[in-house]
Amino acid sequence: MTNKSNVTLKTLTIMKAFIDGQAVWGVNDLARYLESPPSSIHRILKTLKEENILQTIPETNKYTIGNEWVRLSSFISANFGLKSVAEPYLKTLSHEVGQSVYLAQYQEQYQKLSFILGIHSSNILQYRLELGVLQPIHIGASGKAILAFLKDEQIREVLNQEGVPLDEAKQIMVEIERIRSEGYSYTFSERKNESIGFGAPIFDAAHNVVGSIIFAIPLSLYKEEEKSVMIDKILETSKEISYHLGQVR
Repeated sequence: MTNKSNVTLKTLTIMKAFIDGQAVWGVNDLARYLESPPSSIHRILKTLKEENILQTIPETNKYTIGNEWVRLSSFISANFGLKSVAEPYLKTLSHEVGQSVYLAQYQEQYQKLSFILGIHSSNILQYRLELGVLQPIHIGASGKAILAFLKDEQIREVLNQEGVPLDEAKQIMVEIERIRSEGYSYTFSERKNESIGFGAPIFDAAHNVVGSIIFAIPLSLYKEEEKSVMIDKILETSKEISYHLGQVR
């Protein structure tokens, strides 16, 4: 490997440390974290500062993310959003489990979701969910995978907005605790009759829930012995998408 390649790789490793490690680093702390000589780390940090990728905090002289990094991140977020990040993972997931997979985006201003992408299986019998239509988040695996990871006061607002009766609201809150504990939602005939739904949440860099991915399986095609595999696959995929949206593992 050439010296230029080494520098490029080390620069990327340093930048990842500000994402996967912590947001503020001193030279020596970062050198220990990366197990690299402080002198080489300092040279790269200095270059990144000159390009405004990083900046120093005057009081401590430690490094943190700079304005140019923020600008680049904003451009990426605007042009490579949830759908474009998730699509290749959903295609792989659908192929691996042989089921249709949908991507739902949380529309926070309405406290509802809309499906923005569907990857259809080769099964003759399958459910097709309508894209781009606002739908409630207190029903279905897609909605509950989002609802469970909102703040409790937001959940109460949603249930009140949807006019959910008190007894049903209590049942939903019990279900939410299970979803939070296990990380996935599982429903029967809630958004579609005679269907089984599995859902998992998607988070952004600030650990805010921004959507969910789901299987919508016709009951006649569902095999209980495949349940654990489908759960593992949907959780694995949702975590990969969240990671590529900036969430720290």
